[in-house]
Amino acid sequence: MTSFVLAIDIGTTSTKVLAVSARGEALKSHQEFYTTQFPHPGHAEQDVLKIYSAFQHGVNEVLKAVPSNFTLAGVCFSCAMHSLLAVDQSGNPLTPALLWADTRSSAQAKKLRDTELGKMLHAQTGTAIHPMSPLCKLLWWKEHDPQLIQQAYKFISIKEYVVYRLSGELVIDYSIASATGMFDIQALTWSNEALALVGLTKEKLSKPVGADFSVKIESGRSFNSGLLNVPIFMGASDGCLAQLGSGAMNEGDLTITLGTSGAVRRVGAKELPDPDRKLFRYLLDNSTLIVGGATNNGTVILDWFGREFVPSTSTLTDLVKLTIPIPPCCDGLIALPFLLGERAPIYNPDAKGVFFNITLRHTKAHFIKALMEGICFELRSIVKSVEEVCGPSKRILVSGGITHAPEWVQLLSTILGKELIVSGTHDASALGAAAIAFKALKIPFQSDVSHQTTFVPNLNQYELYTNQFALFESLYGKVENQFL
Repeated sequence: MTSFVLAIDIGTTSTKVLAVSARGEALKSHQEFYTTQFPHPGHAEQDVLKIYSAFQHGVNEVLKAVPSNFTLAGVCFSCAMHSLLAVDQSGNPLTPALLWADTRSSAQAKKLRDTELGKMLHAQTGTAIHPMSPLCKLLWWKEHDPQLIQQAYKFISIKEYVVYRLSGELVIDYSIASATGMFDIQALTWSNEALALVGLTKEKLSKPVGADFSVKIESGRSFNSGLLNVPIFMGASDGCLAQLGSGAMNEGDLTITLGTSGAVRRVGAKELPDPDRKLFRYLLDNSTLIVGGATNNGTVILDWFGREFVPSTSTLTDLVKLTIPIPPCCDGLIALPFLLGERAPIYNPDAKGVFFNITLRHTKAHFIKALMEGICFELRSIVKSVEEVCGPSKRILVSGGITHAPEWVQLLSTILGKELIVSGTHDASALGAAAIAFKALKIPFQSDVSHQTTFVPNLNQYELYTNQFALFESLYGKVENQFL
């Protein structure tokens, strides 16, 4: 019998379940979508019961479809960062899950960011002071719902909730913990300073454990008999696992992931010169650090534009194809794509979207391409920040939803002026989770990276885009203090 693992990738818009063999093959996969609620301006919430249901359904669908000559050896999780919910002593949710896109704590983040305590916490935890972080979300709850701070049994992430439903254990992996803004990445413990700031003790948070820490499913909690007696490994965050799953762990390897949101990453050291505090430093495991910067505004921005203005066009790929006739720089149209505020490198949760230089010649396709260019400009800003700290990149690998639209990958290559590599798999985070599981199981694992496509920049257009990029940065500088 040949072994396989289930790699679970709990994302912002869906949960993917992949059955992955030791040769890196995705034997079967299932993707289950769910929605985000925006009940008030700045609020972004999800129902964890629906996410757990999506996880259950995905596991059931995949396990019944895997060929009978394969045996399940383990399960491992990838999950989006920065989620937070409160639970009671029985693990029942007391709140929805607040997502990375939730900016209700903007005032708290602004107040803390430039203080000596804020600077120290960024250095100690590796997480920027921004409304995305659970630290700032807890500060908001402390001010607006102090009773919840007192009554909740624990404050946990979406992944912790799913693992608890399976095992009855409340544990958090170092990777997800390192994205909370409350975890000391050197000592691998909860930060006393962060706990004091939000008014919690460490007993209100889960026990930190390594990526290869495993739990077992309690018999009464199993929803599929195939999971019984199979180790469930904690894994890590989706961003860090995308680095691993992309095979980008060598010095000089840089990854760009662009899906709902986006990120630029390199393997780095726990201590790096970052005086402007533009970068994150998240743990992959107890000794490997991933350095980079993230943008809130990825494919979700095109999804919004398509839904509101081109309802007859149903997919990202279709929207991108509409832009093929549009010339570089969109006949002068520039977009600041900050519809969800922004993280790196500006860390301005109040930033808004702007279309500038509009004329009668501009069509819907111009607006779509301007948004695509704006998102690429933002990624260029982050790449610049990362390379200033980590040095020039030797190889750049791209993953995420953007890989379904090769025209957009080509645009990104040209705007960066760099060669980009796209592997044959779109599920780098899930493959990273599979790699963690196979290593823990002591089963040799070889991710298949043989199917790759290389995108080479158009250097003539690169010069045009360099000028447009300067205008993009100048435009933001003119309006950054004008957002309402």
